[in-house]
Amino acid sequence: MSRETNIQDTDRITSELSAIRPYLFKIAYNMTGIVEDAEDIVQEVFEKWLKGSRKDVENLRAYLGRMVINRSIDRLNELKAERSNYIGFWMPEPYITLEVDDSAPSIDFGLLMLLERLNPMERAVFILRESFSESYETIAGITGESEANCRQLLHRSREKVRSSGSRQADPKRHHELTEAFLFALQKQDRSVLERLLKKEIELYSDGGGKKAAALRPLFGVDKVVKFLIGVAKLEEASAAAYSYRQGYFNGQPATLLFNADNGLDSAFTVQFDEQGISQLLYVRNPDKLKIR
Repeated sequence: MSRETNIQDTDRITSELSAIRPYLFKIAYNMTGIVEDAEDIVQEVFEKWLKGSRKDVENLRAYLGRMVINRSIDRLNELKAERSNYIGFWMPEPYITLEVDDSAPSIDFGLLMLLERLNPMERAVFILRESFSESYETIAGITGESEANCRQLLHRSREKVRSSGSRQADPKRHHELTEAFLFALQKQDRSVLERLLKKEIELYSDGGGKKAAALRPLFGVDKVVKFLIGVAKLEEASAAAYSYRQGYFNGQPATLLFNADNGLDSAFTVQFDEQGISQLLYVRNPDKLKIR
């Protein structure tokens, strides 16, 4: 084989892998909920495939997708022990951007949290079907399950997360609710907060033992408002100490809170319906606050 042919073959492979990388990264991220783990998994898969015999496959995208799924499942099993020692409530790592980024994972952050209820294979089938609209034939090829079993796994996973897919927030409504919420919180106005929040409001926060956060989820407007006002009364939480900027969690609107040194201190997003805010999702663990 000539040197020119080798170069052409290398260029072709590089081009193929570059085109597939975003798809594989999104699968790995949606499976693990950790950006760095997803990047590492994709790199490991590429290296393993390149070092192997690299036999021609009919569908390289599906072939590498299966490798990513398998490695992601292995990683989830490894994470079980790590998360058993985690301080407080564990939340996925949001993919944070300052602007809308089409290359960012598009799965709703609230839905990503719900996927923690699924076992690894249920999660794989749900992601491939709901996030990528893959056919059952393709899902079966990637997961190694039969098409019939894939249908059963999807049905079971939908029941567990009580969702048929990612929820797309209205950016304008999200902005209005967030602005009103922040203003009421700064004023420590209990009555306004109670009007903005649904009676069944849920608050989840993740400090990882490195930043102050509720150690367990809080449910109900009374508990949530009491907690929020308690935090707002702390000197370190004064309005003068922070600035706010809109950002995005996985392509959906979020609020980024910067400290006096312009460092990203925390970030949150809200889930809402016509009755008001139904969920507050706070991330404070500094390991999960990287702007991409």
